[in-house]
Amino acid sequence: MMKQFALILLVATAISGCSTLKLAKLLKQGDVEQPAFKAEIPFEMRMGLVVVKVNIKGKDYDFLVDTGAPNVITKELAAELQLETKVEQKTGDSQGKKEVLQFAEMPEMLIGGVHFIEMGTAIADLKRSNEIACLDVDGFVGANLMKEAVWQFDYERKVITVSDNRSAFEIPSTAFRIPFTPAASSTPLIDITYDGVTDKRVTFDTGSNGFFNSSPAIRKTLQSSGKLANPVIGVGSSSSGLYGMGDRDSTYNAKMTETKMGNLTISEQVISFGSGARTIGTKFLQHYRVIIDWSVSEIILIPTDDFVNNKLENFGISPFYNEDRLEVRLVTLGSEADKMGIRLGDRILEVNGEDTRIFTKDMWCNVLYDGLVPEEEEILTLLIEREGENLKVQLHKKDLMKP
Repeated sequence: MMKQFALILLVATAISGCSTLKLAKLLKQGDVEQPAFKAEIPFEMRMGLVVVKVNIKGKDYDFLVDTGAPNVITKELAAELQLETKVEQKTGDSQGKKEVLQFAEMPEMLIGGVHFIEMGTAIADLKRSNEIACLDVDGFVGANLMKEAVWQFDYERKVITVSDNRSAFEIPSTAFRIPFTPAASSTPLIDITYDGVTDKRVTFDTGSNGFFNSSPAIRKTLQSSGKLANPVIGVGSSSSGLYGMGDRDSTYNAKMTETKMGNLTISEQVISFGSGARTIGTKFLQHYRVIIDWSVSEIILIPTDDFVNNKLENFGISPFYNEDRLEVRLVTLGSEADKMGIRLGDRILEVNGEDTRIFTKDMWCNVLYDGLVPEEEEILTLLIEREGENLKVQLHKKDLMKP
């Protein structure tokens, strides 16, 4: 499938100004009603992200489990529960866009029979971003709730296990251990070293469906030391946050010889360097059984396969939904798409013969879930419209990391 698009939700709560103490207190509060507990919670994957059932006042809701954010609920759910705003705070999403959010207290959230009480939550319009709207969730289970327990993500079984004690989990002696520092919202922040250059306080983010995302500063340091040669550059944007798509920019992709986190060293990983959030997401995490223990600030990774992310296979473009039009949002420099003259903003009229002139939000959701074309497709034929003229191009899927 053609799924270069990345969803990185991250609400990076910037605690500053007169509301600092109130918000900090709200995000730190909370408890679990049971003194001892262990629960297994089935989940489903939507757009590469974990969604669970949360019971509130006897009614079930769909919530994304997002270590990169505090609790978040929709404005509609907040009104239904008649929540009172405790504090307002300007917050930033993964694309660096900042707006004021309201924060309230959730009296209860029942997850797999575990009764979480008196948790702080942000109130947001989750339909504002078309990409987040496609998730069709009522809120996020955030890190400020998760800190009250030990959480295990078993992506193979599609089960989360929550317990008051890490002794409830089978942890082999060969497991990898990564220390973290909790942010103000309790989000785990880890250090990742790329070929000897350390990126500090990277978000360990189950709310990102990508691989490794680092910063332009780290990329420039690697380039200046000769450790980042022949990067693959994409111009445009292929990620979205709470407030919508990121601005047009350049994203560099490069293969790192060694990537280190804690006592884990992995070889031949393709890393993205862009202006968005610095994260490690579920495309990497789903190849491990993941245990997060806030009581000792440690993440445990237990491999479940031999996956290595050493390729960048795609057609050289990324699409975007824009006011009932399907458009080109990202073009990889040097790719067939670039050489054939495809530009940012070109309207896509047909995909492999299928008419996309009338393109709806539901059709965009299908692209986000299933890709623009099936995964086995090796050829992509597009009919492009630009300034009243039509251009037909045929693109071949290639590993863009190969010269």
